Amino acid sequence: MTSETCDVCVIGSGAGGSVIACRAAQAGRSVVVIERGPYLRAAQMNDSEIEMIPRLYKDGGLHMNSGLDMFILQGTCVGGSTTLSNMVMMRAPEAVLPAWRSFGAELDPAAMARSYDTIERELGTAESDPTTHSGSTRRFVAGARSLGLSPRRMRKALGACRGCGNCNIGCAFDTKRSALATYVPWAERHGARILADTEVDRIEIRRGRAAAVHVRTGHGGERSRIVAKQFVVAGGAINSSALLLRSGIRKNVGSRVSFNAGSMMVAEFDEPLDGYDADQMTWFLPGDGFIIEPTHNPLMSAALTTPGWLDEHERLMRRQRHLAYAGSLISTGPTGRVVQSPFWGHEETRFRASPDDVAALRRGLKVISEVFFAAGARRLILPTHRFRTIESASAIDTIDEHVVSTRHFSFGSAHPQGGNAMSSDASVGVVGSDFAVHGLENLFVCDASIFPSSVTVNPISTVMAIADYAAPRILARA
Repeated sequence: MTSETCDVCVIGSGAGGSVIACRAAQAGRSVVVIERGPYLRAAQMNDSEIEMIPRLYKDGGLHMNSGLDMFILQGTCVGGSTTLSNMVMMRAPEAVLPAWRSFGAELDPAAMARSYDTIERELGTAESDPTTHSGSTRRFVAGARSLGLSPRRMRKALGACRGCGNCNIGCAFDTKRSALATYVPWAERHGARILADTEVDRIEIRRGRAAAVHVRTGHGGERSRIVAKQFVVAGGAINSSALLLRSGIRKNVGSRVSFNAGSMMVAEFDEPLDGYDADQMTWFLPGDGFIIEPTHNPLMSAALTTPGWLDEHERLMRRQRHLAYAGSLISTGPTGRVVQSPFWGHEETRFRASPDDVAALRRGLKVISEVFFAAGARRLILPTHRFRTIESASAIDTIDEHVVSTRHFSFGSAHPQGGNAMSSDASVGVVGSDFAVHGLENLFVCDASIFPSSVTVNPISTVMAIADYAAPRILARA
């Protein structure tokens, strides 16, 4: 087995890992970044969903919870889920950090605000460009305003976006300011080395320290060992928890998993809106325990999220130019777990949405319905497995009858959080407020897995800000 050494080994190249790697390399440390997925540059990307999704998503986009009633989308590629995201840059609401502090996560709010500022400046974060807003989103915004509601433009990091609508399968134009286009190449310019297509089997622990990581690279699974002074785990909520479990680190690991999750409502209009021919996400509407995000997907993904079977589904897909979509996004409680499956030999995510979660989602779907009817929709299609429609605003309350259990409607998340919660109290947390795993002085975790609870909004900005905040504190421990 071959070995190599470095100062800092970062496991994962997404929102957290890329920032840590960049800061460490800029500080003159030798850095190795390990990424399970491929390193695809913009020139290797295209608008073919059937080609790109299997290459860029974990399990080809088919990853599910153990109950098979929630899909969980995660990136498996250099840049992680940022490569597949819409780069929505929402700061955590003011109530989040105090709630985390009560759990024992002692993050300095002023320093966190400076880190948010730094990340937003480096990525050129700005309000969404009106020239890339879709016809369907414009109708949603008009409908919301007619009801006296106050939708807001998203702040995003898309660079000179062309509004092609393919953010979720990469960016062939190389304008999106994902980690793939920013912190990863910035780290490389300062000497960082990226090991793509490389799986970490386990972290080797000796006498209270992480000594090395054991990896397999390429299709042949060539084995090697990487020795470092410091290790930073940043594989995301599910993957980071699974790695710690495989490495024999078990106390509290995999607990307190939460999600920003939701369901999509579809509206049919008489006139064409061509919602797919634009930036997918540009506005949001906050609500009582939910956030509404009008959106639209490219055709293959739209087919997967559009309700109906056989003839009903075919008819709706042929009416794609006339359809508008909006998601009711909720923050679930931290009741999920990541465990090592006793049957399959890999991790599984155990989570069941609570009645309160479903009630919040229903409230969001009702507001979406009111807005779409106010915008002139001819009918709405519920996200239920059995094809159900709402033909008028007077029937909106029927949502209460049909959206009751996630076994009966489409429900999913691209934002898993928790699993390795931060708390200075080792009896409840996995990492301390110094980001070190309790009892292991040179092993750190820095990604969404350290969130004690859901951040309630799209989490990329918060993960990147926390990584910027964490980097000097981690490097000072060397």
